[in-house]
Amino acid sequence: MTDTIGVALTTAAADIFTVPADTVRYVTLIQVCNVDGANAADATIQWTDASNADAVTRLAYQVTIDAQDSRTMTVGAFALSAGDKLQALASAAGDLELTVTYYDESV
Repeated sequence: MTDTIGVALTTAAADIFTVPADTVRYVTLIQVCNVDGANAADATIQWTDASNADAVTRLAYQVTIDAQDSRTMTVGAFALSAGDKLQALASAAGDLELTVTYYDESV
C-alpha cells in the first residue's frame, strides 16, 4: 500500500522520514511546489546512507522552482534501507512544499 507525506520546507535540512528497522522503503515520487505568488525558490533533496556512516547523496541540489509552479524531482522508484533518511530544505522558509509518495516492504 502506498503512503504520501507532505511537508513545508524551511531553510534548514529537515528529516522527511527515517526508514524503520527491517524495512525497505521504495520512493516512487518526489514533487516540490512553490506556493509563493511572486518569488522563485531553490530546493535541495538528499538522502543519508545509514550503512555508510550517514554519507549524504543529493537527489536534487538547489533546483529552482518558479513562483506558483511545481517540479517532479525524481523519475522512477528508488529504494532506501533501514535507518536511511530522506532530507530536504529550501532557500526560503515556507515557500516550497514537498510531497513524497512511497511504499514499504518488510525484510
